[in-house]
Amino acid sequence: MAEPGPGGVDLHHTLSVNHDDLEYFANVQLKNFLDQLASDPGYKAMLSFGGIEPGEYTQLYTGFAGSFPLAGSVKAKFAALAKGLASDLKEAGLQMTDAQLEILKAMQIMDSAHEEAITTAEMLQILNKVIASAPPKSA
Repeated sequence: MAEPGPGGVDLHHTLSVNHDDLEYFANVQLKNFLDQLASDPGYKAMLSFGGIEPGEYTQLYTGFAGSFPLAGSVKAKFAALAKGLASDLKEAGLQMTDAQLEILKAMQIMDSAHEEAITTAEMLQILNKVIASAPPKSA
C-alpha cells in the first residue's frame, strides 16, 4: 500500500498541467513578480548602492571616522553586501524572464504538435489503406 504524504495526499499520482495553467503562470504570475521586483524601492536602492544601475542612493553615510572609527569598514562592507545582493536579485529577475520565455516557447511547441498530430482514427485509415494495397502472401 502507498504511503500517504502530508495531509493524507497520495504521492503516487502523476502531476498534470494544462495549457491554461502554463499560460497563467507565464503571463500573469511571473509577469507580476517581475513587475513588482522592478518597481520595488528596496530593490532599486540595492541596485544603485551596488553600482549596478544609477539611482538616488549611491552611498551609505556612516559618519566621520573620528567619532565612529569603524565608519569606513561599515561603508565598505555595506557596499559589498549591496553589490552582491543587487547582482543576485538582478540575476534572479533575468532567470525568471528566461523561465517565462521558455514556458511560452514550450506552449508554442505543444500547440504546434497538437495541431500536427493525427487522431487514432486517421492512423487506422492510413494503416487500412497500406494493408489493402499490400500484395497477398503466397503460400
